[in-house]
Amino acid sequence: MWRSSLRLGSWVGVVSFAVLVISGDAQAKLMFEQQPMKMAAAEALCHTEEPAGFSIMAVGDVADADCDSVQTFTVPALLSFLAHGDLDTEVKGIDDLVGEYRERYGSHYPDDPALGELAGEPVDYVPSLPVTYWGFRIMIGFGALSAAIGVVALWLTRKGRIPESRWFPRMTLAGIALPFVANSAGWIFTEMGRQPFVVVPNPSGVDGVWMYTAQAVSNVTTGEVWTSLIALTTVYAVLGAVELFLLVRYVRGGVAGVMGGPGGSDGPGGSDGPDGPDGSGGSGPDDPGSGGSGEALAFAY
Repeated sequence: MWRSSLRLGSWVGVVSFAVLVISGDAQAKLMFEQQPMKMAAAEALCHTEEPAGFSIMAVGDVADADCDSVQTFTVPALLSFLAHGDLDTEVKGIDDLVGEYRERYGSHYPDDPALGELAGEPVDYVPSLPVTYWGFRIMIGFGALSAAIGVVALWLTRKGRIPESRWFPRMTLAGIALPFVANSAGWIFTEMGRQPFVVVPNPSGVDGVWMYTAQAVSNVTTGEVWTSLIALTTVYAVLGAVELFLLVRYVRGGVAGVMGGPGGSDGPGGSDGPDGPDGSGGSGPDDPGSGGSGEALAFAY
């Protein structure tokens, strides 16, 4: 039973990653056209390159806008391909883009009292490079690792095989978290990469329409923010604790305890044999009147 569910989940993970590669390629080309600063920040690309290589990993402080202390290991011309589908497209670096952004969108925030301490101050058009650079790589790397675990699981369970090694179940359990980490990293990269805008100007669309993040700050008090944050965190913490309790309980009960069957127990915490604790004969999980753990699990899920 667990083998079938494992193979189903593995196929879903592998196919989903293949689809994400296609959609991600299309989104990268849109990002090159509409948000060139985000693409440059994703690569910590300080200087314009033609063709531009894709950075696999950087050694040094990627927050250094001059790139003087950063050494990157790159795949030549791959960033040009991701940006425009060829191997010779120029990809502008942060230095050149900052000048273009200042000329097009202004070098200072509007002198508006609603902006508080930022009113009339210079605009920093460079996103947080460590967040965008490493967030982009965590997104891709963890997504690929999740798909790789799916491929390994499909190979090891082929033709009715059941792996007996201890590392295999641990690997598959760890694989459950990888898509969530990749998704979170991608979301953080998306939100941080468009700073300082909440509505990003679109050079290939309706230009002249944008809004700074500082202009979109809600007029709420610190207490209101803390109240909503604590309330939501508490609700999800309780739900997580309940979910963990149910998972641990039914895993310890085993297949017979959860699904029931001839001679099966009443589930976790139930009797260990055909007779109940008082010897009068216990009800199995499949007994409609028993209210056994099988029904409880089916209801919970």
